[in-house]
Amino acid sequence: MAALLQLFASFALIGLGAYGGGLVTIPLIQHEVVTVRGWLAAEEMSQLLAVAQMTPGPIAINGATFVGYRVAGIPGAVVSTVAVLLPSLLILAVLVRIVDRIAGSRHVGRVRGGLQIGVLSLILFAVWSYGAVVVTGWWEFALAAGAFGVLVATEGKVQPALVILGCGVLGVALF
Repeated sequence: MAALLQLFASFALIGLGAYGGGLVTIPLIQHEVVTVRGWLAAEEMSQLLAVAQMTPGPIAINGATFVGYRVAGIPGAVVSTVAVLLPSLLILAVLVRIVDRIAGSRHVGRVRGGLQIGVLSLILFAVWSYGAVVVTGWWEFALAAGAFGVLVATEGKVQPALVILGCGVLGVALF
């Protein structure tokens, strides 16, 4: 029972800080799951991210389900998944009633601009922390830089799944 409460508290906190989408949740999950709780090692976190990105659905939900299952089986998976979704659902239920009234406010625009900078910092931190685990040599760096180059050169018009698959094929050939 204590494990389920810890899972709920941890993933509700992650869900609360997940403004900005999936990539933003990566450092939140890493901090809570690896640093604070010790449920996963740093290497396992990189494996979690790989699996969470390859499976359908948001990273936060996939990650919550995986970690919850790992810690407390099926009840843990259910509790973690509900907990990561609950803050967004509650906030949305409250905001939907007032968003029309405040949408044009310059203060709301300023808050949104500040939040976007915060989200960008979390995404950059996710790249840094995930990259530190995954990029262990020059070949990995070259592969990551090449994949990034393809995405930038095509302005993201290449299907991301094809980039991941291509890196997987090159990984088999190089490593």
